[in-house]
Amino acid sequence: MRNNTDSIAVSVREVSKIFDDGSGAFVALDNVSLDIGSNEFFTLLGPSGCGKTTLLRLIAGFEQPSQGQILLHGENLEQLPPFKRPVNTVFQNYALFPHMTIAQNIAFGLEMLGRPRQEINSTVDEMLDLVQMKSLADRRITQISGGQQQRVALARALAPKPKVLLLDEPLSALDLQLRKDMQIELKRLQLETGITFIFVTHDQEEALTMSDRIAVMQGGHILQVGPPRDIYEHPQHRFVAGFIGEINLLQATAGKTNPEGLDLQLGEMSGLKTEAKSQVTPGTKLALAIRPERILLAGPDKEQLSGKLINVVYHGTDTLYHFTLPDGQSLRARRQNTDKTGPEWKSGDIISWSAKPDSVAVLED
Repeated sequence: MRNNTDSIAVSVREVSKIFDDGSGAFVALDNVSLDIGSNEFFTLLGPSGCGKTTLLRLIAGFEQPSQGQILLHGENLEQLPPFKRPVNTVFQNYALFPHMTIAQNIAFGLEMLGRPRQEINSTVDEMLDLVQMKSLADRRITQISGGQQQRVALARALAPKPKVLLLDEPLSALDLQLRKDMQIELKRLQLETGITFIFVTHDQEEALTMSDRIAVMQGGHILQVGPPRDIYEHPQHRFVAGFIGEINLLQATAGKTNPEGLDLQLGEMSGLKTEAKSQVTPGTKLALAIRPERILLAGPDKEQLSGKLINVVYHGTDTLYHFTLPDGQSLRARRQNTDKTGPEWKSGDIISWSAKPDSVAVLED
């Protein structure tokens, strides 16, 4: 959480949201606190039903908190209806007007705000340049592609120059390659405009690709907030570790703490260490997380750390190796295919492996 109030665009303070349809109460958000910085690309990431869209709707003003406050640059937004808040929202459904041209769609919101015609024309030209669609200004919405429609929706939302832009899974309707292209485009727009973007998605790759920081949510709670690298490399919870990318989740027993780190025991195997942040009592049961690409393989051997190769899956850029450890736990390792021919390992081989201490995360739960 950020402490410099001058740099905070949105501050969520102990916010809860409870829905009650008469048949029972549902807690969508449970005492959530969060600071989002000015000019930050911030992502709310989590599965369906985790509360991320509810939080976005509270910031937009479409819903009111059951308790707590939401501040925009220090100002309480509670009494402001959505159309008076200096925020704009881009939804999954772009809600563009099919009978209007691209330029007319971008101008519409400015016209509703009563902006002078000269300002409207100037802003529309600026937005068309920003989304690189000036040559298509006179085309109707029905005459352009889905990706182009998404750019128009962004231009329309950015035209009033909001302090915060809210994006509710706006890429979900696009095909894979177009989504990847638009990820780059969204980050470019955020950098060029300097506007705070708050992006909602369930797609881990989108979050990792675009975000300055990510909040991982589950069950109405925020489990972890941090830059993409920290979230990926140092997950604090079992859910975060499993939800972000591919992971090995292992059970281990703590050994001695020494200058090289904390010794870990996997069944009868020793030789694995993790960076020791504090003293851990030997014999304590620990949950570990190790990314498959952080597993180092050394070929057929019977070293301290070893596993029986069960399956090999070629993925083009890399190869995935499935192992069973002597204590019955499963392990996956990814190895980049830097050469055209990889090691000739086969099912049943005993392969030695290792992992650097800073690649082994100890989970809180």
